[in-house]
Amino acid sequence: MAKRLYLLDGMALVYRAHFAFIARPIFTSKGVNTSALYGFTQTLLEILSKQQPTHIAVAFDTDAPTPRHTAFPEYKATRQAMPEDLSVALPHVRRMLEAFRIPVLECDGYEADDIIGTLARRAEKEGFQTYMVTPDKDFGQLVDANTLLYKLSRMGDGVEILGVAEIQARWGVQRPEQVIDVLALMGDSSDNVPGVPGIGEKTAIKLIGEYGSVENLLANTGALKGRIKESLEKNREIALLSKRLVTILCDAPCDFELESLKLQPPDEARVKELLIEFEFNSIGRRLFGDEFRAGRGFARRRRREGRSRADGRCGRTQRTVCAAEEARRRAARIPGRRH
Repeated sequence: MAKRLYLLDGMALVYRAHFAFIARPIFTSKGVNTSALYGFTQTLLEILSKQQPTHIAVAFDTDAPTPRHTAFPEYKATRQAMPEDLSVALPHVRRMLEAFRIPVLECDGYEADDIIGTLARRAEKEGFQTYMVTPDKDFGQLVDANTLLYKLSRMGDGVEILGVAEIQARWGVQRPEQVIDVLALMGDSSDNVPGVPGIGEKTAIKLIGEYGSVENLLANTGALKGRIKESLEKNREIALLSKRLVTILCDAPCDFELESLKLQPPDEARVKELLIEFEFNSIGRRLFGDEFRAGRGFARRRRREGRSRADGRCGRTQRTVCAAEEARRRAARIPGRRH
């Protein structure tokens, strides 16, 4: 069987899951917001059940500064604080990964992007097909014949597998690594990468299409005219700095062995405990069968079954009793979404 490595960008996927339910958050009967955990777990199960990985891991950032922060202290400085519900959910995401026996990868001084880039290049040398599971556009720079971008759909109705041809078409480049140069020129407001003032995505794609790289473009500004020429010459160092900031490192000195990422069977008892704790009835039934019961969904099913039995008992002479029973049921209803 071919070796298939799935590397998940943990924080990006947790954020995505949280905001996917922002209009209708998911709460337990105790009022705990489980949107991020529920969405992340669903993504995980889709990969495990449909993609059949042989190896899998989830990479997370740490709070330690990285070489990018050293080079540019304002790197990511404009990001908003993490929502409280999301912060509370993160430890539970880790608990779920532990229950599924999926390795969590962290390396002080390096971002999750760098961990994924380093492992992807290492895996390629050992005959793996690697799938980078992330919504982050930066990962397009790493795509090649054996390293693909696994992009979840926005509406949850499928995935896109992006290879070299798809990256070339999306970014108008000859080679995926030129995505670095396009991003360097246009900048990235989400990470506070400055880019070159006055150059947006379309202009960046056009310039890299013509000159091939930031360095070659800067060496040939004499052939340019107007504001683009002026901005590039004035912001030469900013352009080079931005390229450093958007380049994913593929040689991070992090001690991870590919064999340690081999897929393991889950700890079913721990998984079941977590699904009960967070009232994930639909996931529980998917994994453990229709007899699985937990929390709010279980209570609702019990009430439905009770109504069916009551309806059978209610004859013409028992209308008063049945009306009282219906009033009691309405008063006992629990608001909120079912998982």
